[in-house]
Order: sequence, then C-alpha cells, then structure tokens
Amino acid sequence: MATHRLHRSTMLPRLLLICLLLYSSLRPALAQDTTIVLSTSMFTDRHTIPLPALAGWVYKAGHDTAWARQNLNTAGWVKRDPGSFSATDADAAGKAEGWFRLRIRLDSTFNGLPLGVGSGSWAASEVYVNGQWAASFGSTGRAKPYAENNPTSNPPLPIRLAPGEDYLIAIHVVDEVFPFPPFAPKKLKSEISSGTEELIWLSRPAFMSRSLMYAKTLSGFVSLLFTVSLLLAFLFWLLSMQEQPEKNTIRLLAIVETLFIIVTLDLYTTIVAISFTYTYFFSALDLLVQWPIISLSMVAFLQIFGYRIPNKWIGISVLASLGVGTINVYIDLEDILSFVGYISMLLVFLYVIIASWKRLKGAQWAVVVGVVFTFLVLLVTAIALLTNAQYLLGNFFILLFLMSGTFLSLPLSFLIYLVLRFKETLAEVRTNAAAVVLVTQEKRDLLASQNERLEQQVEQRTAELKASQQQLIQKEKMASLGELTAGIAHEIQNPLNFVNNFSEVSAELVDEIRDEELKADRDAQLIGELLGDLSTNLQKITHHGGRASAIVKGMLEHSSTGTGEKRPADLNALADEYLKIAYHGLRATNKHFNAELETDFGAAVGLVEVVPQEISRVLLNLYNNAFYAVQQKQQLAPVGYQPTVRVDTTQVNGQVQIRVSDNGTGIPDAIKAKIFQPFFTTKPTGEGTGLGLSLSYDIITKGHGGSLSVESQEKEGTAFVISLPVAV
Repeated sequence: MATHRLHRSTMLPRLLLICLLLYSSLRPALAQDTTIVLSTSMFTDRHTIPLPALAGWVYKAGHDTAWARQNLNTAGWVKRDPGSFSATDADAAGKAEGWFRLRIRLDSTFNGLPLGVGSGSWAASEVYVNGQWAASFGSTGRAKPYAENNPTSNPPLPIRLAPGEDYLIAIHVVDEVFPFPPFAPKKLKSEISSGTEELIWLSRPAFMSRSLMYAKTLSGFVSLLFTVSLLLAFLFWLLSMQEQPEKNTIRLLAIVETLFIIVTLDLYTTIVAISFTYTYFFSALDLLVQWPIISLSMVAFLQIFGYRIPNKWIGISVLASLGVGTINVYIDLEDILSFVGYISMLLVFLYVIIASWKRLKGAQWAVVVGVVFTFLVLLVTAIALLTNAQYLLGNFFILLFLMSGTFLSLPLSFLIYLVLRFKETLAEVRTNAAAVVLVTQEKRDLLASQNERLEQQVEQRTAELKASQQQLIQKEKMASLGELTAGIAHEIQNPLNFVNNFSEVSAELVDEIRDEELKADRDAQLIGELLGDLSTNLQKITHHGGRASAIVKGMLEHSSTGTGEKRPADLNALADEYLKIAYHGLRATNKHFNAELETDFGAAVGLVEVVPQEISRVLLNLYNNAFYAVQQKQQLAPVGYQPTVRVDTTQVNGQVQIRVSDNGTGIPDAIKAKIFQPFFTTKPTGEGTGLGLSLSYDIITKGHGGSLSVESQEKEGTAFVISLPVAV
C-alpha cells in the first residue's frame, strides 16, 4: 500500500493550498544537489536548504550519545538518506530510533550570513554540530518523556556556521508507529505526514518572518472560510425547514455544506497543527467525505435543472461515494481520485448546462455563473501548476483569490439561486393572487345565489325531516301500544279461560239437576251436591271475572292518554304489572321462550308523583330490551345458560331507583355512549326504530327531573337504572 501523506490535499481545490504552503515555506521542497559543499545558490525560493536531500548520510539504528562525536569511527554504519526512515525500523513496541550523520562545509557565499536550523517533520529529533547539542525538535526521551515534534509551532533555532570549515551534523531521530487506519500496514507518523526528508533544514532569517506572516494570513483565511461555511450550512438548513417545492434539493445542499465544514477544519489543522492525532483525524474525515460531497452536489444540481433522481439511486450513490472515500483513507491515490471526481462533476455540470441551454431561465442562471466561474478558476490553477507559472503561483494574494473562488463560488451560487427562486415563487403567488381577486366578485355573486338556493333546500329538507321524525315517533308509539295490547291480552286470557271453563261445567251441572228433577225417584242428596258445585263454580266465575275487570281497569288507568299530569302512583305495582305484560307479550309471539323473572320491591318506595302512562312506557321499553337481550343470548345456546330478568326498587337519599337488569348479550363499550341518541339501534332493520331509549331518556330527565343511566359489560349483561326524586 502506498504512503499516505496527510499534508497533501485530498480534494482538487486544495492543490491551491499546497501552492500556498509551498510559497509560505511550510512544506520545503527537496533539492536534488548531492554535494556536501553548501552554497547560497542552493537556497530554495523559500530561503531554505533541506539537508536530507544531500548525499553522504550514514545511519545506525539504536541510541548512544557518543554517536554525536566528531571523530567517531563509522565503519559499521550504512549509507542511507533520512527519507528512507520507515516503520520497518520500529521495534515490537512501535518505536523507531536511530542516528544520521553528515559532513558539510559552507562556501564563501555564506560569509556574514546568519543561519537557523529547523525541522518540518513530526519525528522528534536532536541536532548536534561537531559533537555539541545545537537544537531539539520535540522530545526524543533523553531529558523528558517522548513527545512528537509539531512542525508548525517550532520555529527555526539560530546556529553559527563559519564558511570554509567542515562540520559534522549528527541527528538523533525518534518516531513511533501510528496504529491507524485499521487493517492497513502500519507507518511512522513522519511517513504518514511530512516524512523524514524534512527532518532538518537550514534557513535564512527572513524565512521565519515570512513564514509566520503567511501562516497567520492562511490561518485567518481558513478561519474565515470555516465561518462562511458554517453560516451557509445554517442558512441552507433554515431554508430546508420551510415548506418549499424544492425542499429536498435544499436539504441536499445543507448536507453538502455541512460536510464541507470538515474540509475547512482539515485545512485549518494542516496549517495550524495541534497534534498529529487531530491532524490525521480531520484529514481522514476529509478523505472520507469528499466523494459524498461530489455525489450529493451532482444530485442537487441535476434536481435544480429538472432531473428527478429516485431516492434509491441517491442512496446508492452516497454508499458508493463513501466506499471511494474509504479507499482514499487507505491508499495514496487521493489527489488522483479528487482530480477525477471534480473533473467528472464539472463535466456533468457543463453537459447539463449545454443540454438545457435553450430552457435556462430565471434563477438557474445563478448556478450557471457559479459553475462556469469555478471551472475557470480550476482551469487557471491547473495550467499554472502544469506550467509552473510563477507570476501566478508566486503571488500570495492571487492564490488566495483562486482558493476563495474554488471553495465559495458554487455554494454562493446555490444560495443566490435559492434567493432568486423564493423571489420567483413570491412573484408567482402575487400573480395568482391578482387573478383570484379578478374572479372574486363573480364567485361572490355565484355563491350568494347558491346560498339562497341552499337555504331553500335546507328549509324543505328540514320540514321533510320533521315529518319523518313524527312518523317514526308515531311508529314507536304504535309499536309500544302493540306490545302493550299483546301483553294485556295474554294477561286477561288466564281469568277468561277460567270463566269459560267454569261456565261450561256449570251448564253441565244444571243439565244434570234438570235430569234428576224429572226422575220419579229423584235423589235429593245428589241434587244438593250438584247445587253446591254449581254455587262454587259461580263464585269462581265471579272471582276470575273480577280479576279480568281489575286488569282492564288498571290498564285503562295507566295507559290512557290523560292530561299528562303527575299524580301519586305505586311504582312497585306499576313495575310488577308491566314486567308481566312485557313477558307475556313476548311469549305471545314466541311460545318457546322462557325466562326467569326476579323481583325485589322495596317497601319504602311507596307512592311517587309521576305521569303513570309515561313511566309505564319507559318500563315497557326497558323490559322489552332486557327480554330481547336474553333471547339473543339464548339463541347462541351457551351451556347452562338460564335467561334472567330482574327488577329492583329502592329509596336512597331522597331518590327512588328502579333497576332493570339482565344477563343477556351486554353492550359493547364502543357504542355505549350512543344508545340514548335518537334513531340509534343495534336491532336488525325492521325490528326497531331507535327511538325507544331516546324517548325514555327524555321522559325521565326532562319530564320527571330524574336520570337514566346504563351499566353494561359485553357478553355478561346490562342494567338500566332509573332515578326519580321522591318530591317531584
């Protein structure tokens, strides 16, 4: 796997940053001169001479402070340049340590020129000149615990070297293996980042001041870039929360700008390194997110120009781009992949613009300008890099301008596009509003005429509805009357049967007496017995006739229309009487039905002022419902089921309560709240009007100032409770 260098850009626009770093001397270039005699002509344009590029270095692994001596015998040392220092030199604990030695001589061009020695590597090192300590970068662990060198925070240290004299440069180097990324060959920190080829260099005094100035400018610029990116991300997210037709596109742009914040943080840690771990972490994140940025930008761009990308393809593109980003983290192809990615994106952008040229309108031109400007900036940068155009690369502020155009032109063009789209949308809304105003008056007139017709239709339908309601109420009353008549007929039938039977027997007794009277030897004792039986039968006829007469009289009293005035009534008698009427009325239509009737009439109930015919109607409705419920449950044929209807009366706290309960089918909770509503019924069509309980509720609550409530458990039974005030 190739060497992964964090200081190199993982995105094509960051080639500009490399130019700036080259120009600001943060990344010294390697000279190719192999002589150990130094001349000022060897200074790079950054006023530095990188010593690891010189030939003549010897190396020995391990550590011994005696290896810095000038007259040391190096017969056992190997020729090796510092740039080859790698993880293969590390021990089992991941520590790599060794010494490099080189002899140099300054020519006369250095006469009177002050010099400094510096390091651009993350490896810790100690520099000795002629056996004497000259500088330390980081801590090799000799005087204090090991600490990596921070190449951006340790300035060059002054060093005195006289022209014409030979000097032995001995460098003690200590580096450690960095354990990330996982499943990849491990490398030294200096391998991953700057490399030991930047282990030591000589510089002019002006180099440091220029480097600091450029570093401050770059850090300020990147800080500004981070702030702008943060604001753009916030604006995009804020716009994505609005209800707009292009909400998905805005959300994609918000994600892109949020990911771009990671790029700006990577730029910042490249310039102002806090530690190797932070630098590596943000660089790896940059490598990971650059292709998702490219893919999501392309999707948003295509949606802006009318292309609809299915969500599944957006998901696939994001996963694929994350895969490419993962490859970037592991192998040293990031510059190539970045170049391919950005060129592909720009080619797609340009193709879409050309293909849509005749259809371009309004806010889309803002995106076109942004794409074209970005393309021109990258083209100028690429040409400058390929041709080494120093009039561009050598001008610090031109590079800043190119860098700004690369990073900000597209996001700003997208923001301008959204602003213009909102403006266009507002204009469309105003146009539509004006059109609505033009037809408002006509619609008002039309609505007025329609309202008038609707009012007439409503009045007509209301009258029809009232008539229908009256018919249904009359039907309910007739149904109640029919049930009452059937019950009365069945109740009277018993005494009438007795009257008929005893009348027939009495007629036979009379015939027997006449026959006995005609006989010559009539039996006076037999005649007396027959007359006694006849007298008994007549008494029974009188008794049962009186019973039938009492039933008819009571029914007439309780069922007559009357005046609707309240009068004292025996509620216990009324409840018992109508219970029998309801039961016999049901048996008159269904001779196979039988039920157990249970009563518990409280003696304290007594007389209560009510409208008897109204209360009787309520009781009849409740009884009929109870018998219907137990009859329905009986048809399901549960094992051991005995239909039972129970009536209890009691007086509690000035209230008379009549409780009608059954062990029938019960009422589901879902419809319990509806049972007192008019026309609501659970009975099949034709068997109920849905007015019985509604009328009963009105009679008890409105007519008598009481209450009617229900207690029910599905499949267990139901109880209706009538509460009436004693003093009504």
